[in-house]
Amino acid sequence: MTKILHAPILMDEATARLARLQLPPERARFRRLATIKPYGLDHAQEVTELLPPEVSWPQLSDDHIRAYESALDSLHAGRWTESLAYLSRVPSEDQVKDFLTVFIAQHNRTPPDGWNG
Repeated sequence: MTKILHAPILMDEATARLARLQLPPERARFRRLATIKPYGLDHAQEVTELLPPEVSWPQLSDDHIRAYESALDSLHAGRWTESLAYLSRVPSEDQVKDFLTVFIAQHNRTPPDGWNG
């Protein structure tokens, strides 16, 4: 999934929850990327990216992470135009945002019938 999402380090929801408890923001940051049903699994998984602290990687600020996660929340809620507006606040150099942007574009910016996030 790292190649598909363009993120080098991914975690499942349980691992991300534990890591958030163990690592303060000055050591690591986290970004929820998507809810995905990996091939071969019966249920969807929330996938989180592990990021360096903002001091070490200022090109992706905490504000950018919040904008991305707001885009993800809007996507889940079926508000795809709003999701795209949030994604526009994330730098174009951040290839991770391409996953959601392309997904939205492939569906003509409209959630499919029966969309459940």
